[in-house]
Amino acid sequence: MKMSPRNSTHTLLPLLMLLALLFGVTPARAQITCSSTSMSGLNFGSVNPLASQTNITATLNYTCKNSGNKTYSALLCFSIGEPGGGQTNPRLMSSGANTLKFQMYQDANRSTVWGSQYFGSFLTPLQVSITLAKNTSTSGSATLYGQVLGGQISAIPGSYADVYANGDTALTINDVQSGTPPTSCDWSQTANYFPFTVSATVTKQCMVTATTDIDLGTVPASATNIANNGSIAITCSNTTPYYVGLSPSNNNSAGAGVMSAGGGNTDQLPYQLYQDAGMTTLWGNTATDTGAGNGIASTGTGAAKSHTVYVRAPSADFRPDSYSDTVTVVVNY
Repeated sequence: MKMSPRNSTHTLLPLLMLLALLFGVTPARAQITCSSTSMSGLNFGSVNPLASQTNITATLNYTCKNSGNKTYSALLCFSIGEPGGGQTNPRLMSSGANTLKFQMYQDANRSTVWGSQYFGSFLTPLQVSITLAKNTSTSGSATLYGQVLGGQISAIPGSYADVYANGDTALTINDVQSGTPPTSCDWSQTANYFPFTVSATVTKQCMVTATTDIDLGTVPASATNIANNGSIAITCSNTTPYYVGLSPSNNNSAGAGVMSAGGGNTDQLPYQLYQDAGMTTLWGNTATDTGAGNGIASTGTGAAKSHTVYVRAPSADFRPDSYSDTVTVVVNY
């Protein structure tokens, strides 16, 4: 039997159309690729929990190449998520069970958070536009602005870190054959990451934040055992043991000082510092960073703690005048 060429043609056309459709949906290979992408560590160094925020920077470096034979443009999107899908508002460094709040930004004003296009509170990857002629490459860098947030007075001293591995960072490349880069990120991840570590050391801190002067008043020369009290406020970092000594201007380590009048008056009016209202326990200056000695011991909370100082002058039988002395507060921690 003789086959008609007409019938043969009808059989072949659908096959050619199907092949054309199949070839038409094959995605174009990306022409711009990036390599040598890296982020330096974000090391805050020593952080004072009683001070304001601490700022530091890190640097992202990248190299990209156009392997095509025409000009291509691309939008590079650098995403930073959070290890384990943790919170990003704010981010947290860890030291065992303790945490320290921090954040990472794209700008020096620290107003735009450097986030991820995939998840988190901030879907804001860093976006970089590039245009490359055929068979050319370019290298660039960007600054990561970090900040340990202020107001963390309850932060416990120790070494803190947050480790960003390959799965927490990602680069996507949306390229087009054009001199104008795209304006949206590609959702397809490349096998290009920039792992880095965030670290900080919260240090032990103490400071005297307020004092109240002790006024023994105006008394007759016949007065004895003249007494009054004042206070000192001390702020130390959370869980930090501290030991407080008091040193009169004569440097007596037992807290036995003298008040002077000056102006040719050489009389010295003695007084004694005490820890208690009953004035039985002396308050001197033998405290160290490991023990109270004849001072007092306490533990910081990050907030100011008030301590009362008691004073007694055994006698006022001295030349009439105004007498005073300066006591130095020594905080050991």
